[in-house]
Amino acid sequence: MIYLLIDSRQLTEPINTMFFALTSKRNNAHQYIFNLYQSGVRTFLVNHIPENCIHLTEACFIIVEDTLAALQKLATYHRNKFQIKTIGITGSNGKTIVKEWLYQLLKSDFTICRSPKSYNSQIGVPLSVWQLNSEHTLAIFEAGISEVGEMKILENIIKPSIGILTSLGTAHDEGFTNIELKLKEKLELFKHCDITIINTLSVTIDSNKIENTLKNIFIISENKNANLQILEINSDLHATLIKAIYNKKECSITIPFTDKASIYNAITCWATLLYMKVSNEIIESRMKALQSVEMRLELKLANNNCILINDFYNSDINSLEIALHYQKQQQRGGKKIIVLSDIEQSGKPVNQLYQEVSALLNYFKIDILIGIGLGISNQKNSFDCESYFFNN
Repeated sequence: MIYLLIDSRQLTEPINTMFFALTSKRNNAHQYIFNLYQSGVRTFLVNHIPENCIHLTEACFIIVEDTLAALQKLATYHRNKFQIKTIGITGSNGKTIVKEWLYQLLKSDFTICRSPKSYNSQIGVPLSVWQLNSEHTLAIFEAGISEVGEMKILENIIKPSIGILTSLGTAHDEGFTNIELKLKEKLELFKHCDITIINTLSVTIDSNKIENTLKNIFIISENKNANLQILEINSDLHATLIKAIYNKKECSITIPFTDKASIYNAITCWATLLYMKVSNEIIESRMKALQSVEMRLELKLANNNCILINDFYNSDINSLEIALHYQKQQQRGGKKIIVLSDIEQSGKPVNQLYQEVSALLNYFKIDILIGIGLGISNQKNSFDCESYFFNN
């Protein structure tokens, strides 16, 4: 696998890395090429070769007019290799929460590729799409914009078949003369979608105007003509019960959150799963188990100059690889210890799954594995590193 690098501080795999020397008003990444070469990187995409690098005979320089445009075109080429159902999410707020909750709700049914963290910019989207591989059966990507013209580029990279508009607020307003222009720009993401899901509880919008812009829309509203008509929202101290009508039938979900933003985001996810023909009985069961998104790659200082990376939010092999990359980026000495629970619903035979896990641990030179769970305990012979197992 080729790793695309835009930040020299995050180098982990020199031999397999291509560095994109991006330029901006505040920084010119060409200045980092020489040090990256000294660290083992050999492939660079640049708009010129710096004078101090002309003598680097083992370096491969690919010279282009615009390095960011080249990154975007490479991601577009990569995306076009896959015929895959893709969800594209945009909005002023809630993009990451909706993306991560959709992952939680759909991971039993699909092998999912999704944006890491909040990678939704002109740079983040190409890096997200680059993760796609032949094993994925669903992709979920965020798209964020700050000025006119950006969404057209992101739409061409993501190519979503299902669109979601989470909200429309004042974030990044400085790039738009009015809210109508901002909405028009965001809707560019959905121009080729089979369906666009809009939660009018959090988006004040004229659906008649939208119908003239988009092919098909799925409206969430309190109105009777909505695709998902919200009837009641009742919260107690720890949970919220939401009742609605879908396809002329009353249905409901309960979520373990009570704040307005979480309620609206959960309703958006509910509508998406209903459109994807997941039964409401299954949705209701999964909604009760929704987890907050704060537990992703939390870096904490621990005792004795140790660091702890908490990625407790979910357990799957793609997230494991991301976490191991993140751990390696910290570049600290000492032993590397991983505490790993069972990886469930991967869609792979158990032996194959844990052989892949072992290969990752070896690749990232993990010293000690602590396995917690019956599944991983039964795979003791799969791991080459020092291991300890506990049944939960």
